[in-house]
Amino acid sequence: MKRWKPLGMAGALLALGALQAQAAEPVKFWGVHAGANTLDEMRARVDFGAGTPLTGTADLERGLHGGLMMGRQGEHWRYELEYETGRFKVEHLRLGQVSQTADARGRYHALFANGYRTDRLTQSLDSFVGGGIGWGRIKLPRLGLGANCDCFGPASKSGFVWQLRAGLGYRVSPQASLTLQYTWLSLPRPEAGGPPAIRYERERFGALSLGYARQF
Repeated sequence: MKRWKPLGMAGALLALGALQAQAAEPVKFWGVHAGANTLDEMRARVDFGAGTPLTGTADLERGLHGGLMMGRQGEHWRYELEYETGRFKVEHLRLGQVSQTADARGRYHALFANGYRTDRLTQSLDSFVGGGIGWGRIKLPRLGLGANCDCFGPASKSGFVWQLRAGLGYRVSPQASLTLQYTWLSLPRPEAGGPPAIRYERERFGALSLGYARQF
């Protein structure tokens, strides 16, 4: 009977290893998040073709920001494809010594491939940090200054985008988590051919959002 003890222990260790390997297998997930961006100003160079371009500023009200994602995750990593979108409201325009209130809305869209490092902090709390690259578009409507000057638009641009992100996930069940995350996002530089020709500065801004993720 004693000869069977080592065999029994070996069998138990093999079974434990199989269970650990099964638990560590990557899983698929989907997620959604929504919150607000910190985009509060856009600066532009406005060229009327008759001398030095003027510097203009559009003051913004922070708007909605959100996204949808789907991907795979393992014990210490996660990667995903994400569609991200946001809005902002233009409240005030300034060009040289002229200024006036405004009421218009802009929007941005982007598709990202993201990768993260993940770690378990407690039994129910996880952290993630990483970033992504992709392709996006930002669009502003006509932003006229006075009755006869389309001094700020319409303007738009598509191009390369990137983002950095860090956050926490709280597991409400073995398959589902609530998340809180902060994103630092870089968008293309909007422009319009004119006249007048308009070239905005490249926008980099943050966004804070709450989310929900579920394995399947």
